[in-house]
Amino acid sequence: MNTIGLPETITWRGDDYAMPTEAEIEFWTLDSVCETPDGDIVEPDHPDSWLSLLGLV
Repeated sequence: MNTIGLPETITWRGDDYAMPTEAEIEFWTLDSVCETPDGDIVEPDHPDSWLSLLGLV
């Protein structure tokens, strides 16, 4: 577990991805775009965005 209580990795669409850092999560909450685990840029409320997958939006 990292410092904010999240696992180190997430399995998404059959592949494992490293969990984003706290700084990345904070940046995405303030920005108008967010990444998906495979690096695509989407809106923060997109179902595949990190913020959606982590249940933050």
